[in-house]
Amino acid sequence: MKVIFFGGTGSMGQRAVCELCSFSEIKEVTVTARTREKYETLLNQIKKGNEKLKYLEFDINSAEDLAGIIRGHDVAASAIGPFYRYEKRLAHAAVTAGADYVSICDDFDAAQQVFEMDSFVRERYQRVLTGVGWTPGLSSFMARAGADSLDTVEKINVSWAGNSDDSVGAAVILHVLHIFYGLVPSLMDGELKMVPAGSGKEVVSFPGVLDRINVYNVGHPEPVTMPRYFPGVKEVTLKGGINEDVLNKLALLVGRLGLSKSQTTRDMLAAMLRKSLPLLRKTIGPASELSGIRVDISGTLNGENKRLVYSAAGPMDILTGVPMAVAVRELAKGNIKQVGVFAPEAPGVLDPLVFFDELEKRGVQISREEKKG
Repeated sequence: MKVIFFGGTGSMGQRAVCELCSFSEIKEVTVTARTREKYETLLNQIKKGNEKLKYLEFDINSAEDLAGIIRGHDVAASAIGPFYRYEKRLAHAAVTAGADYVSICDDFDAAQQVFEMDSFVRERYQRVLTGVGWTPGLSSFMARAGADSLDTVEKINVSWAGNSDDSVGAAVILHVLHIFYGLVPSLMDGELKMVPAGSGKEVVSFPGVLDRINVYNVGHPEPVTMPRYFPGVKEVTLKGGINEDVLNKLALLVGRLGLSKSQTTRDMLAAMLRKSLPLLRKTIGPASELSGIRVDISGTLNGENKRLVYSAAGPMDILTGVPMAVAVRELAKGNIKQVGVFAPEAPGVLDPLVFFDELEKRGVQISREEKKG
């Protein structure tokens, strides 16, 4: 299988590219980048299979014929953000070029746009797997694994805690400004509602040293994708936060002041924050270097109320990049038979246990607790 990878020189994409090169099912990985310097840096990080790596000079902001660039590859993979800007465009180009598409998209509005392409994708017998990363992605597999061990599912509550070291890239900063602005989706009482970003503050504990992290309603895809696949679910919430709460409050303040409303202003803010965040982090002091995910699934089993809690903590590049690479490998193995647009929690498309096993091989333990009520 030949893969073209967009965003492969970024902090999350690099790990996925390294994993792909190590898989025997992958013949070639073409990485797009604006400069060869970034490609050379990535090449030096690959310990196994670096002969598979190819380079294509490319700037998505000036590219006109994306389908032409993708044509000849079996899969287009994307870790290029912000996804609200690029996800639909890349997915459409991939399918037009006769390629499947896999991304780590974590913007809810971008996910909604891609699902609008489902008929187009099915007609061409292609597959679009959107959001196969950390959250969504690992969070989705936890929800699917929990739901499959219950008779009914009533609530799915997703929480994440992010290491700020992985939040200093331009695309990640734009994403954070986006998810803390305006109204974001949350399924409540069986109805998808738009709630203020940054509302619903909770204190959540994650594995290891990630204890008592402040999380807030933010704009991720799970509340809009999970109701598609879990019949009867009444509640799907998504709350997240950076480990240092002062950074959450800064993003929330920017959002409430409307400073991130326009794309031009948001780009300017991202550039400014990218330069100032390292100094700000030094002033705040050290926090955990890990990122965490927790998914609470409430429902019934044999007539009894049950709550299953899945959780994990680890470096964000592993939590994000490994699921993406494994999803591409599942395509290469021919293990995904269905066609259309799918989120990772779609039944019968991706096996959660395959992903849990690969993460555990890399030191990320998946915890499962069963509780009453």
